[in-house]
Amino acid sequence: MNTTEPDKTAVIDVGSNSVRLVVYYGAKRAPLQFFNEKVSCGLGRGLADSGILNPEGRKRALAAIERFVGIAERMGVKQIHTVATAAVRDASDGQAFCDDVLLATNISLRVVSGHEEAALSAQGVFFCRPEAQALVCDMGGSSMELAKIGGGDIELARTSELGPLHLQKFETDEKTLKAEIKMQLKGLAIGIEGPHQLYLIGGTIRSLAALDMARKDYPLSVINEYTLNAKDFKEFLKWTLKQSREEIEAYGAVNLDRLDYVHLVAQVMLGVLKALDIEKVTFSSFGIREGVLYEKMPPRVQRRDPLIEACQYFERTDARFPEFGTTLYAWVLTLFTNVDEDRKRLIWAACLLHDVNWRAHPDYRGEVSFDYVARGNLLGLSHQECIFLAVALIHRYRNKPKAKKLAELNEMLAPEDRVQAEIAGRAMRLGAMLGGPDVAHMGKLKLGKGKLILGIDQESEGLVGEVVERRLGSLAATMELTPEMRIE
Repeated sequence: MNTTEPDKTAVIDVGSNSVRLVVYYGAKRAPLQFFNEKVSCGLGRGLADSGILNPEGRKRALAAIERFVGIAERMGVKQIHTVATAAVRDASDGQAFCDDVLLATNISLRVVSGHEEAALSAQGVFFCRPEAQALVCDMGGSSMELAKIGGGDIELARTSELGPLHLQKFETDEKTLKAEIKMQLKGLAIGIEGPHQLYLIGGTIRSLAALDMARKDYPLSVINEYTLNAKDFKEFLKWTLKQSREEIEAYGAVNLDRLDYVHLVAQVMLGVLKALDIEKVTFSSFGIREGVLYEKMPPRVQRRDPLIEACQYFERTDARFPEFGTTLYAWVLTLFTNVDEDRKRLIWAACLLHDVNWRAHPDYRGEVSFDYVARGNLLGLSHQECIFLAVALIHRYRNKPKAKKLAELNEMLAPEDRVQAEIAGRAMRLGAMLGGPDVAHMGKLKLGKGKLILGIDQESEGLVGEVVERRLGSLAATMELTPEMRIE
């Protein structure tokens, strides 16, 4: 196993509502969040009227940044990136605040323009979905950015004052509020023709996703890639506006520091749906901080598949037999002759992850592997793809998985996808027994007329026993085929 310690990288994000430190660690193309802490400072509170940073927020933000730099240094972080957005760039004392940070920490804050902020948010989507063709909307405290992306390029990047801290002054007059939203969106939408998928980024926007998932009792507790069609999103926004603050709070899905902004954000989102031709919305947990990381990656790294790179990293660091996963994938793939590249990608990822939880007790490896994917935060997966992976991995370890564990998530998969996930899992279960440290004795799987054939060479015949025959039979039954063992 590779025990080389990867470098840690940190991003300190100084926003209008909060200051956050995230330390990243792991695969270069798909680093994990090693540490994540936020302080709700309210730097931009009152900025629209005063023109300066909130005095109390400024003190808290400086203290938070000092602490974050100290934490990062003690963690052995090699490089600390910073990004400061609308509040610092718009405030008349923004530069003075940057000077205070430099004096206290020896760190220079990177204050980005509205255009740069929109571009970084767009790159945050590329961090997870490099192939995305969509609009990207990032709502912070004092501003809202819009970008159009496709083919790995950012086609446009715009900014507006549609942040809740700016809009609060219109909150008591609904007519004026709607007019302000409409006017700002008119400028953002110039020249944008649809239909489009819309990625939504930002803390309060993610709170909307959490609220919708809570009211539906949605079975997957992962906000990233949560997707709604435009009609359902509009219905949810109208429902939100009818709820009182106390009713929303009762769901336990929205942080207390976001509650005051939920209705304002819902109003803006209704305006977005009216101003732009949107087919569906997808919530993203990745935004400006990940955009900073993506921006620093060489193009050859940017082009890598973040899902496969993450799975290869997990296999390299956690599996008993690193690099066997790709061999297993080639062995299993003979059963999937008519699937598209997206499905092959999921099967490859499953094979790479098939052994990373070997340290768990044998009775729980299936469940641990299931949760590893279904409740985790792998990049580049829709919720349905995430569940496909999870179902495949639980079948890799269990011939008869506990029905309760699978039932709620299985409902999100099409029947054909459920069967394919089970076949992939049972094939991995068989292949892992035959391969591992010595792939020369794995034999070959073949599809015959109504048969599933495992061809084993004479030298390996002695390695075949009852368990192999049973696992072959289980796989064949799932495929509605007759199992056959051939010594060749």
